[in-house]
Amino acid sequence: MAREAPAGPLKVFLWASPRTVSTSFLKCMTYVPDTVAWHEPYLQIGKFSYQVEDPIFSKTYREFAEKHGGASEVAKIESGYDASDKDFDWLNEQLEGDFPGKKMVFVKDFASSILSESRHDKIPMGFRHTFLIRNPRKGVKSMIKLFTKAQIPEFLKNPNLTPDKIRPVRHLNELWKYVKAEGLEPRPVIVDIDELMENPKEMLEAYCKEIGIPFTEDLLTWPAGDDVMTEIWMVPKQTILTFRTENMHEGTFTSTGFHAAKAPTPIGDSSSAEEELMNQIPPDASQMLKGMVDREFPYYEELYAERLTLKK
Repeated sequence: MAREAPAGPLKVFLWASPRTVSTSFLKCMTYVPDTVAWHEPYLQIGKFSYQVEDPIFSKTYREFAEKHGGASEVAKIESGYDASDKDFDWLNEQLEGDFPGKKMVFVKDFASSILSESRHDKIPMGFRHTFLIRNPRKGVKSMIKLFTKAQIPEFLKNPNLTPDKIRPVRHLNELWKYVKAEGLEPRPVIVDIDELMENPKEMLEAYCKEIGIPFTEDLLTWPAGDDVMTEIWMVPKQTILTFRTENMHEGTFTSTGFHAAKAPTPIGDSSSAEEELMNQIPPDASQMLKGMVDREFPYYEELYAERLTLKK
């Protein structure tokens, strides 16, 4: 028997794949008045909960948190929630809650966090489902650049992290089809992040209209800083404890708005510069990324064809 969607504020998911500027999108929507913003709750519980066994993330990130002081340091953090004793049933209950006094609940997460381990039944009721896409070649380039400057986490050496497991765009595509087929979202909104960065005012205005909130030009700029992570977002205390060392969101926290990429990447185009970058990262990371564009591009193209476009 299907559950009824709860009453209360507008609730919206932004489903994405990694390196799609999705955290900046979340930062933008955080400043919609009376909004509760959740940062990657499925992914973060998969990383830090002792109630959930994620084959790729759990062990590595729990050890990562322990290296930063573990439970004693977590307890000192005033904001956020302790993920160590949480599971997806707890999260489902939270997201289906009433949120008194709030007008919107906005949740950003990766489709792989809920699909890779067949967690379809954990999708809460009462949400609009929107999707953020990016040319996979740009996504891979962003990953390469991240791996050249960031400390490479031990999870890259995990034997479970095989190329067939790293299918973020395929998972995004499958989730898009799933929410339509199950009647969870008859009109999914798909935004291409590069088009948004080229035309932020027009694309944000169109997105807000689609989900049913007023657009104001206040959404075009926001303050630099990481206080959204440390003080505002609903996020595990363990994430707050470790995120600076992971160095995953530096661009988001220094950003003050959306800006077009300096050099557009032709769709489907290969580049010798990409190969040169690939040679600069550890073999574990290089092996994981090789062939990703070819595997993922057809799933991106299908989503791209259904994306939100500006009316001429």
